[in-house]
Amino acid sequence: MHGVLGLILLLAAGVRTAVACGYRGVDVWVWDWADALRTPYGKTWRSLTTMRITFGLLGVLLLAGVLRTWVS
Repeated sequence: MHGVLGLILLLAAGVRTAVACGYRGVDVWVWDWADALRTPYGKTWRSLTTMRITFGLLGVLLLAGVLRTWVS
């Protein structure tokens, strides 16, 4: 069970890292998608850079979760 959870976390971390690094324009795609689904309160991120930093930090946290899952 821990192996499956680790793989799911690893996949999620990889997706977040791809967005943070701007791999093949996926960051702009996510930015446009978030803008299309904007809530009445406004945009989620102030700029593309803050969105990429947020996704990068989430990717690092998810990788830490992968390591914790697989080591314990």
